Amino acid sequence: SLSGRVLDGSARPLDGLQPPDESDHGGLSSQPFNPLQRTPITQVLDVGVRAINALLTVGRGQRMGLFAGSGVGKSVLLGMMARYTQADVIVVGLIGERGREVKDFIENILGEEGRQRSVVIAAPADVSPLLRMQGAAYATRIAEDFRDRGQHVLLIMDSLTRYAMAQREIALAIGEPPATKGYPPYVFAKLPALVERAGNGISGGGSITAFYTVLTEGDDQQDPIADSARAILDGHVVLSRRLAEAGHYPAIDIEASISRAMTS
Repeated sequence: SLSGRVLDGSARPLDGLQPPDESDHGGLSSQPFNPLQRTPITQVLDVGVRAINALLTVGRGQRMGLFAGSGVGKSVLLGMMARYTQADVIVVGLIGERGREVKDFIENILGEEGRQRSVVIAAPADVSPLLRMQGAAYATRIAEDFRDRGQHVLLIMDSLTRYAMAQREIALAIGEPPATKGYPPYVFAKLPALVERAGNGISGGGSITAFYTVLTEGDDQQDPIADSARAILDGHVVLSRRLAEAGHYPAIDIEASISRAMTS
């Protein structure tokens, strides 16, 4: 079992244990899911954070964005959800983060309680952009595998912005013409392709509830990646620097946030 393991984007172990069984290996991509076969989002999911449970209720199989700048409590909030969400398996993709933050998230924020039922895929900032892209796809593929076995999965991807930046690095290196803020046009096609792989499976099967963090540089909510992510996700939680500076945690800006699957 992969539970409790820490791997890189190529399935190489980072925890000093034996490599995963090669019989479990498969392709990183998957066929698009028939939307008519997906189970509707009808079941409420307790994510262990009262502000989200009460005011931005998340359904099992929903895809949510966590929009935040630096230093507003994003990692701590993700750790709370990883420890306390009612899910069978937690899959964490740490894409493009600092190496120190990867270890800190695993040992201090995720903790032993969260790690026992988690699979962590780490592709920090000092690895190649191709490996960072592969890490995001690998984390999603692991979540799909657990869903296909009938389990309910929480997928945490930190961050969707670094995934897009890795594509930008590759595109500029090979001479592709840049578009908005240097991103190549195909980035805005690859983002929904990655996000759409999460969600509910067929009726009676498992589910993937996903939280994708989106970094808003300078708290700019009109960043092209943030703007694109808002359109393809089932809702977003915005963290406010003003609330964080006032010592209010989690610093969720309720008025700027929405859960599209939440019913009145």
